[in-house]
Amino acid sequence: MLKSMRDKKKTLSWTLWLVILAFVGFIFVQWGSGRFEDEGLERDVAAVGSQPISGEEFQKRLVQNLDMYDKQFKDSLNRQMINQLGVPEQVLQGMISGRIIQSEAEKLKLRVSDAELQEAIRSYPAFQRDGAFIGSEEYERLLAYNHMTVLDFESGMKQDLLSDKLKALVTAGLALDTATLRDDYRKENDSADLESILFRAEDVKEQPDVSEEELREFHRKNPSLFRTPEKRGGEVLAMKFSDFKKEIRVGEEEMFAYFKANKAMFRVPGKTRVSRIWVAYDAQTREEVLKRMDQTAAALTPSDFAARAREMSGDEKAKEGGDWGYWGWQSFSPQEKSVIDNLKPGAISSPVDAGKGFSLLYASEKVEEKQENYDAVKARIRDVLEGEKQKKLASERLAQAYEKIKKAGNVREGAGSLAAKVVDSGLLTQGQAIPNVDEMGYISQKLFAMNDKEISQPLEFPEGIAVVRLTRIVKPEAEDFAAARERVRQEVLTAKKLELQEARALKVAAELNKLADAKKIEEFLKTEGLKADAVTYQRGNRLAGQPETPGLDDAVFAMAENSYSRPLRLQNAIAVIKLKKKKVVSDADFARERDGYYRRRLEEARNSRFGSFLFAVRNDYKIRFNADSFEKIKEYALSRYR
Repeated sequence: MLKSMRDKKKTLSWTLWLVILAFVGFIFVQWGSGRFEDEGLERDVAAVGSQPISGEEFQKRLVQNLDMYDKQFKDSLNRQMINQLGVPEQVLQGMISGRIIQSEAEKLKLRVSDAELQEAIRSYPAFQRDGAFIGSEEYERLLAYNHMTVLDFESGMKQDLLSDKLKALVTAGLALDTATLRDDYRKENDSADLESILFRAEDVKEQPDVSEEELREFHRKNPSLFRTPEKRGGEVLAMKFSDFKKEIRVGEEEMFAYFKANKAMFRVPGKTRVSRIWVAYDAQTREEVLKRMDQTAAALTPSDFAARAREMSGDEKAKEGGDWGYWGWQSFSPQEKSVIDNLKPGAISSPVDAGKGFSLLYASEKVEEKQENYDAVKARIRDVLEGEKQKKLASERLAQAYEKIKKAGNVREGAGSLAAKVVDSGLLTQGQAIPNVDEMGYISQKLFAMNDKEISQPLEFPEGIAVVRLTRIVKPEAEDFAAARERVRQEVLTAKKLELQEARALKVAAELNKLADAKKIEEFLKTEGLKADAVTYQRGNRLAGQPETPGLDDAVFAMAENSYSRPLRLQNAIAVIKLKKKKVVSDADFARERDGYYRRRLEEARNSRFGSFLFAVRNDYKIRFNADSFEKIKEYALSRYR
């Protein structure tokens, strides 16, 4: 997405906004915890009611988003990061959200006219120069540079405007409390630069004496610390994918047909490693800089490029010898990228006018795109096809049983010939594994999202697919002393160690306040085996990774500068802090910025309410999902990442 759009637009484009909305909680496509039917879906990857999401549309959107992330991560994006972020899932979730927004807007007869669309484009900050629209030709060029067609951008813009209209209707009348707003403003703007010295309980090696009476008294006075976790149990019919391996046959002809139909998945993308020397110019220095760059280029060789980049380059990679890696240079100007495309391996360009600076570009390595041959990928194809067939067979068998289970209202009674596979999960904490069934704890997570006696839809987990019925709920209750004794002992030991550390911290703080010289302070701390860490603290923050500490804000912001505090008790440590400087906003500051701050926070609140609205209406829509199509497109899009 256009960098200038991200920097200047008052709200994100509709595609990014929907992805973020999905990321922060609007996730109703239940990956790993539910199952959607895929009937009627062939080339489409999903459908919301009668509105399909085609594979082509999803692939295009996914590639665009991956390019956006690639630029943000500056050539370090890889498959592991993409999977951890869940980018393909986010993109599809955002597209499903968009279909729901469109349907809800149509119900309310909301429309975006051509005139509204054109006005929004002409006033879009990224398409403005000196207060006027940049013109159609440059508008199209700017979109092309960011790998977007006019049709795609304007379609997205129209969806964005429609979303704004629906959001305005849903959130009409929303207002914020001024007193709460003032407190939030202080939390965001009050800050203190501190030096923090920690005295951790765990650093006390000797074990204090603890009597049985002390343990019992601590248990009696702190019942909330010693409660059992909630546990749940149920009936589970799980079909392991691996159980169907013997029933699966994948022939040579089938594998080769898959290879021919999906050759793009087995391309090793080309890549170019680029280094750059970049020197800025202005109207007065342009010719002088160009002359200097011409002279540099004439004497420059690949072996000394890095050294010259460190000496004279003015971009962020100068310290690294100007090395932008294999992908970071994709953020360069169109002129530079055009030159790079035509550079031969090992070649250095003449000066390139990149706008506000001249560049010398060095293609240190060029690897052409390569198509892997069938024999090299045959084993991977076999694994893919076997996995798909195992999943399909397991899903079909479980789907047949599921209809009977729903009618019976009981997993074991409805399972029929599969009754032998039904197991009692036992009582589980949330996320706890079921040995030999679900080692990752997906099923127990599902149990904690269900109502008593409810039967889940078939849910997929890493090893297979299952149907679950919640049969037991054991609520948390107070633990008796005998059961909790060891944890009570640890709590008491920690409290006693903190008392010892507090006494030590009191002496250290007193000594530090006697020392004015920074070098003497450093020597004293070293003698004591202590270290002062620099910390920037804001209201409501935690200190040193400890849980939130009541009264910490008041203690920090009431301190005088350049003196050490009395010991502050945190959960598992004692802290002595020195306030170096602080910034505290006043009521006058708040009054001056109140209108802008109110608008920003109101927009955040509106987005939150709009997300809640969309979540509430999700059940009105039948959502179908084609897992096979999704996986193929995902694999194709990720094939250029290692």
